[in-house]
Amino acid sequence: MSAKNDKEFDARLMNYDGDRYDIVVLSSTWAKELKKKQEYKNQPHAVVIKVALDDILSGRVTKDEVLRISKENLEAELRAQEEARKEAERKAKEPMRL
Repeated sequence: MSAKNDKEFDARLMNYDGDRYDIVVLSSTWAKELKKKQEYKNQPHAVVIKVALDDILSGRVTKDEVLRISKENLEAELRAQEEARKEAERKAKEPMRL
């Protein structure tokens, strides 16, 4: 971020009038989702958290969007885990081949 963007970010953060606990939880949830994207995979956590907080404060993403995306990704992960478990059980029941 440039110095101007940093000042704008700081101003938005200091002037935020909502529940600060909510914004922290929401930003950390959004940062977790951002970290799954290729462009943020290798970024330091501090950078990803700052981007997530900026996205929330600036309104680029809403609370509803973060919750929806997080829920969808969690459901997809759970489905994948269940499929992997079923596949492992199926393979365990197969007779061993030499």
